[in-house]
Amino acid sequence: MYKAPIRKYYNESEYFIDKINKKIILDSKFHNKLLLNKRKPFGYKKITGTALGDILMVDSFKSEFAAYARLCGLQMPILDPKYINAGVILEPKILEKVEQSLGEKLKRFNAQEYQYDYFKENEIFGGLPDGYAESRKKIIEIKTTNEKNYEYWTTKNIPIGYIKQAQLYTYLMGAKTFSIVAIFLKNEDYDDPSLVDVDKRIIKNFDFPLNVNQVQDDMEKAKEWYEKYTKTGYSPQYNESIDSDLLEYLECKNSSEWENLFNKWISLGKATPIND
Repeated sequence: MYKAPIRKYYNESEYFIDKINKKIILDSKFHNKLLLNKRKPFGYKKITGTALGDILMVDSFKSEFAAYARLCGLQMPILDPKYINAGVILEPKILEKVEQSLGEKLKRFNAQEYQYDYFKENEIFGGLPDGYAESRKKIIEIKTTNEKNYEYWTTKNIPIGYIKQAQLYTYLMGAKTFSIVAIFLKNEDYDDPSLVDVDKRIIKNFDFPLNVNQVQDDMEKAKEWYEKYTKTGYSPQYNESIDSDLLEYLECKNSSEWENLFNKWISLGKATPIND
């Protein structure tokens, strides 16, 4: 048996699953704690650029239910860190390439220094941009993706959730434009991203102007959503087809059930063992 990631909250303790109405209901004490500690470590989380796409349901893979779970601190842990690791390792190298292209040093945002939130003055929206070209008033967002996505990204469009994320940060920063810079990776690159020679991979820049009316509309809808669900302590409805893993995670009533589930996911290839 492998050790499962630590979790704080369990079914029938901090929350209950209402399978008839397809919602989770927060325990009253837990709900009150979240309300009293908004913006603090044990309270409701803020809406980040990543969560915005889920709240607005910008495509068929997005989930309001998953956004609510993150808001409450009930989200699943990262089951396979290789994709996150690729971004962490390659992002600084791509930012250097952007600096060379622009002829300008970018402002960067250390996650620990800003506690993962550069926009602390905003009560509802937060997050951490990847880079900022101050003289151009341009937000830079770095994305790592598989090379199989290149044709779709270049002939149709990049995922709308990424655009919503970058546009939110652009607006909060008071910037005018944003760029999403993507590196297209081979499957084997994820095994050890530190070995990737970025000069031998396709890197493409996608420029966008800030659409003020659109982002203000997005934020207004998200704010209404936030106020509704934080006050009631009831989640939006879940969708079994896209929320199945999260539901299975939330079903666990104790650490033993969670450990059994985590090991089942390892056997199915959904999760990787934790390194002590």
